[in-house]
Amino acid sequence: MLKRFELHSTVAIVAKHKGKYLLVKRANKPFKGYWAVPGGHIDPGESAYEAAVREAKEEVGNGLQLEKRPAFSFVHDVYIAHRHHCLVFMAKVKDRGKIRAGSDAARLGFFTINQMRRMN
Repeated sequence: MLKRFELHSTVAIVAKHKGKYLLVKRANKPFKGYWAVPGGHIDPGESAYEAAVREAKEEVGNGLQLEKRPAFSFVHDVYIAHRHHCLVFMAKVKDRGKIRAGSDAARLGFFTINQMRRMN
């Protein structure tokens, strides 16, 4: 018999600038201290795009311009109790000076693919 899982809807934001990708170092549980793309849960009554804009502002400020539609989505089983359906939005850096670590991020930075392979 298949085990039932609760499905949570989330968003992730992928921003590339001058050949590097924007990552935040998580300040809170879960995954505190780990590097990840900005993102989070979709709140009740919120569209995926609204959630992506909110999460981007909370985690990295007002320096990104998000695409209106997700580029792709996937389901992952990070937790035993539930799964996440993640909608991934691409973003452009519109103002590098307005990008800063927000309340959910201990730090942020731009990294190449090779640098990311050595993280966490």
